[in-house]
Amino acid sequence: MEISESTLPKYLLQRTSLFNQTSPLIVTALCNEKDKYVDGYLNYLYTLKQGKQTYIVKHSKETISSGISLAPIDPKRNYLEYMTYQLRAGLAPQMVPETYYADPTEHLFIMEDLSYLSVLRFALCRGDQFPRLGKQVGEYLARTHLATSKMKLSTDYWHALKNYFQNTDMRLIITDFILKPPPRTETKKTPDQEALLAILDTILADKTIRSDWQTLIERITDQDDCLIHGDFHSSNVFVSQNSFKVIDMEYTMTGPFSYDIGYFLANILSQYAAFSVRGDTSMCTYLLLVIKDAYKTYFTFFSSHAEGYQQTRIIEIFQDSLGYLAIANINRIANLGEFPDFDCLAKPKEIFLAKGLSMMLAQTLLAHRQHLRSTEEVCDLIQSTQKDFLKKLTPENENALILT
Repeated sequence: MEISESTLPKYLLQRTSLFNQTSPLIVTALCNEKDKYVDGYLNYLYTLKQGKQTYIVKHSKETISSGISLAPIDPKRNYLEYMTYQLRAGLAPQMVPETYYADPTEHLFIMEDLSYLSVLRFALCRGDQFPRLGKQVGEYLARTHLATSKMKLSTDYWHALKNYFQNTDMRLIITDFILKPPPRTETKKTPDQEALLAILDTILADKTIRSDWQTLIERITDQDDCLIHGDFHSSNVFVSQNSFKVIDMEYTMTGPFSYDIGYFLANILSQYAAFSVRGDTSMCTYLLLVIKDAYKTYFTFFSSHAEGYQQTRIIEIFQDSLGYLAIANINRIANLGEFPDFDCLAKPKEIFLAKGLSMMLAQTLLAHRQHLRSTEEVCDLIQSTQKDFLKKLTPENENALILT
């Protein structure tokens, strides 16, 4: 059947026991808005409301819901995502939304409505601070990574898990779209957009950086340490001062320990650049604390639950995560799409400067990552790069600074 606002009420009343047969069931299609992300770029989302009960339906098709140009994606990813929620709910209780029903044939499932929480990305854009955030990020990733890793599972169970979560279509999106530098197009661009692409060209002109970038992309496929979330960014985390919930698990696949934490912290670096341009030292200090807490919690959990795990391997994971942080940050900007971390700034020039600073910070981390061994060194490097940028910034040379 064709799933839509009009067909869902009858379908749900017939197929599930969640609803009263005699009361109206209101179904509303959701879409992304400027300040409200609802996980609707690839999928079709609906709210279900009956009395005081509310739920979310996530429905997948081969064709995606947004205008992003991608090849058809197998809708079977929907049931795979549902099973991922089931798995991670057991590994990180209270950090994963409840799921209530799945239909593998119609490619949909029903989950908890998290509208009582805030989308982390937009809360950070408003300047909200969550003191436990870094620790929650580190704990969630450590719990879900370690329990699904080769070091913890038998060989047979690991291979079964790896085969079940092949997720080839979504892996290609990561390697060929999210992490691969965007090609130049003939589309007309603003002067600021041209300047940002010039920064990308300058970064990629360094053969060592370019080679390192390609190596990191290849490790998404070649280095299968554990089950990774695959799309762990600040719009896929819902928070309050007391709650932390992670959504959008359709990218789950085997991959390197280093990817998820690096990909998430790319958002934190972007926010740091934006608040630097705003002159908000309190938020900048807080965001650096998030970076430190996330790493400390993640690796402390590793040390206490993976006996005999070598320190050299932990350093490798740390350094690779900085690489993913950097290339994800650069690519998001160079793709020239909407980016709330920066778009919340008041003036176009502020947006441009924040993006330029963010790319400079990412470039610096990428160039130095293999020499960085602690979060203190990372944060010191971020701060010194930021200070150099702001010190040289004057009305006369602000454009020239970014292009050099």
